[in-house]
Amino acid sequence: MTNENIKIDRRNVLKYAGAVGTVGLLAGCIGNQKQGENTTTDGGNEQGDTSFTYVTTLTPGSLDPMKGSDNLETIFTHNLYDPLLYYSNSTPPKLKSWLAKDWSVADDDRTYTLNLQENATFHNGDSVTAEDVKYSVQRMHDIKQGFSWMWSDILKPQNVTAVDETTVEMKTSKVFAPFPYTLPFLFVVNKNQIQQHAKDSGKFGTNGDYATSWLENNDAGSGPYKLTNRKRKQQVVLKKNSDWWGSFADGNVYETVTTEMVEEAATVAGKVKDGSADMSDRWLSLKQYSSLGNVDGVTVHAKATFNPLYIFMHNQREPLSDKNVRKAISYALDYNAVLNDVMSGESDHLVGPLPDAMWGHTADLPKYKHNFETARKHLDKSNFSAGDIDLTYTYVTGLSVEKNVGLLLQKNLDKIGINLEIQKAPWSKITSMASKKSSTPDMLAIYLSFSYVDPDTFLYPAWHSNSHGSWTSASWYENKKVDQLLTKGRQTTGKKNRIPIYKNAQRLIAEDAPALFVMNKATRNALKKNVQGFNDNGIAGYRQTYHWFTKS
Repeated sequence: MTNENIKIDRRNVLKYAGAVGTVGLLAGCIGNQKQGENTTTDGGNEQGDTSFTYVTTLTPGSLDPMKGSDNLETIFTHNLYDPLLYYSNSTPPKLKSWLAKDWSVADDDRTYTLNLQENATFHNGDSVTAEDVKYSVQRMHDIKQGFSWMWSDILKPQNVTAVDETTVEMKTSKVFAPFPYTLPFLFVVNKNQIQQHAKDSGKFGTNGDYATSWLENNDAGSGPYKLTNRKRKQQVVLKKNSDWWGSFADGNVYETVTTEMVEEAATVAGKVKDGSADMSDRWLSLKQYSSLGNVDGVTVHAKATFNPLYIFMHNQREPLSDKNVRKAISYALDYNAVLNDVMSGESDHLVGPLPDAMWGHTADLPKYKHNFETARKHLDKSNFSAGDIDLTYTYVTGLSVEKNVGLLLQKNLDKIGINLEIQKAPWSKITSMASKKSSTPDMLAIYLSFSYVDPDTFLYPAWHSNSHGSWTSASWYENKKVDQLLTKGRQTTGKKNRIPIYKNAQRLIAEDAPALFVMNKATRNALKKNVQGFNDNGIAGYRQTYHWFTKS
């Protein structure tokens, strides 16, 4: 599987295609289960010759592959289960075949035929079949959690057919070019096991509880690792699946992977520092990462991939309805201070609405650099005088980077006579505020959620007028030409055909300056130097697919 640049095109069998998806931004990770311990019969917490410990302040709400979607949950899902298609660990990630060894799309650009690996088996020894795939789509559709939104109006269970033991046909409700890019988050479960362990009582009719209770302490997957032990809110232990149909990395692969959950970030840092953990999560402070970087035997990995910070400006409220006011603010912000002082390096200045790690990104766009003189010229062109402009900047409570960026912007805008008030709000309130034009803040700092490796995942939710009423579209931006281009981008197949469409859309959006394109924030993790194979491709879960990891 080395050819990673194959075009998605009709009538072609793409043997080395695969797809992508991602993750919500602020991981809501506190489960509501009771404390307790439940151990499967497959080895308990027995340590193999090579063990790996990951320590985090997060707690999974669920280990069910049709429920999990946050950063930690997707790590478990990707290691216990296999999707139909997969990501490469390069940046940007490329589509790869996986459970589906090859696939093709018909002339209607809606009918996909996927041929499964003949030798793929679940952890209990059952073969992975087309019927399991069909059942997984049905279960995802019925549970309506996790990543189900990706297919809610695109793929219906009745349009998935098990042609034979290893052939699946899927017909989408409409042409949707990013569809293959969503399939790496369609995980396949063992139908027989689910039905065997489903409780009769449940809200899913004849499917009872769909084995949702059982899957919190067991797995029904075919992935490279098996679930062997779970202590709620304390620990999850995975053991290498020696019978996995796929290929592990060459070298000293980890036999046992333990995730330890602690309450304090200081405890996470301490465990990495004293050597009792091999890897930290990504949620430590910059100060803690800096300290760990000076510890012998520890390295801090930092990389900017798909974590863009925007400051949405309310395009349908004065004075931000005036493009020249928006441009004045865009030139006033000191981006270098954001990157070097707030972030201590490693992050990138965004050029337009797409991170440059995304295919289709266009670097040849208007780039707003810190320049007070240019800012004042645009303010002079506007219908407003600086002294009459009073704005509010809202950030998510507890996010210090957003707060510090706001304080810097406040200082910068004061230099050109604009008053900016800083306020914080919990995430639940922000999502509610952004649902209405009247309650959306003047300026809102948001890390845009990343879903699948396709330009559509950033552009349509933020800049198409159909997306209004969501926190992803808090600028209330409206440009009919952009709407037409983004709709066309979804309905056009083939990267070569789609890239010019998205480049035109990016140029129009950047010219309109509907938001401050602040930075693509670097993601950091602290690791022991003897951990090999970690390569941040920017996608939650796929960043920590442990079959790529080895111990040197």
